[in-house]
Amino acid sequence: MVRKYALTTIMAALALGLMVVLPVLAQTPATAGAASTITVTGSGDANGAPDVANLTLGVEVIDSDIKVAFAGANDQIAVVIQALVSAGVDEKDIRTSGLNIYQEQQPMGPDAAAMQSRYHVSNQVLVTVRDITKVADVINAAVAAGANNLYGLDFSINDHAALETTAREEAFKDAQARAGELAKLAGVELGEVQAIIEISGGGFYPPMAREGAMGGGGAAIQPGQLSVNVQLQVTFAINR
Repeated sequence: MVRKYALTTIMAALALGLMVVLPVLAQTPATAGAASTITVTGSGDANGAPDVANLTLGVEVIDSDIKVAFAGANDQIAVVIQALVSAGVDEKDIRTSGLNIYQEQQPMGPDAAAMQSRYHVSNQVLVTVRDITKVADVINAAVAAGANNLYGLDFSINDHAALETTAREEAFKDAQARAGELAKLAGVELGEVQAIIEISGGGFYPPMAREGAMGGGGAAIQPGQLSVNVQLQVTFAINR
């Protein structure tokens, strides 16, 4: 009876030991597999000529009579808008972006005892030029029509999907090259791709200089080129 109890106890202990050991053994391949990878970040660029320009321009009228200043600014911006349309800008690509009035106080005499008010009225429009060759002509026409404020000019690419694709391909090649160098240093062979994460994509770099400028007797415009950047994080398996 004692021997039977002792044998039962030993078998129970062995079973308990196997329950503890087996999960550990089962985890070992997964742990080793997770460690047998190389993760790198690749970067790729693609350049293209801009095909769209955006600029904000407008008029400012100053007068001691607010009604005169307000009417003058509105009349003048209407003339500018007509000039923009005549220069080839579609009406749907012109929209009011700002209408501002502020009062300025100025001394009327040397003693500054009395003050005189002057009113500044400005009216601005945001203009999209879809024919990049007409940017200089559009600006020149607006200035000739009375525009006396120009707040900004920037270039962009309307459809940059093709550039993103090219940049993405370059980013993957860069990641593959980096991983290959690391594998060589470690004395292992690079395996298949395990995971790809796009960290960033589609961002434009500032324009780069390009020979030649649009203009001649008026605005000198240089569109240059834009660069799209894509970054990929790629994980490769290691073949030992």
